[in-house]
Amino acid sequence: MIRYLIVISLLALSFSVTANAQTPNAKNRPKLEPTRFQRQHMPQTLVMHVELLKDSNPEKRATAIQNIRDMEYSYPDEPFSELLTPLMERLKDENETTHVRVLSAIALDALHNDTGDQSIDEVSKKTSNQTVKDLCAALLIKSQNK
Repeated sequence: MIRYLIVISLLALSFSVTANAQTPNAKNRPKLEPTRFQRQHMPQTLVMHVELLKDSNPEKRATAIQNIRDMEYSYPDEPFSELLTPLMERLKDENETTHVRVLSAIALDALHNDTGDQSIDEVSKKTSNQTVKDLCAALLIKSQNK
């Protein structure tokens, strides 16, 4: 009988923890405040990422874009205007790998910049890559519904 009560109480506890984790107030990543060191080295970090976006290795380019997305999340007040042109170039390049183009579109969308949105719009109409075309169209719909 005691075992039965212990099992039921553990199940109830696990269900309540799981249900609480799925509430709208639950966050996947905590928002971090930038340190003085990070603010001082932001220009150097941006230059490094622009150079990585020009690298010949698509995995390095994809990693750089993922880092840019993380920085956009961590520093929402930062304009990241230096990254706009290289990201647009990656998105518009028909010879670029699909995953780099997809990450570029998502990163451009997160910048909330009219020039980036216009670039996404152009690619949604002109690219031959159906995956990129569909994603760009979906990003435009999402932006218009805000």
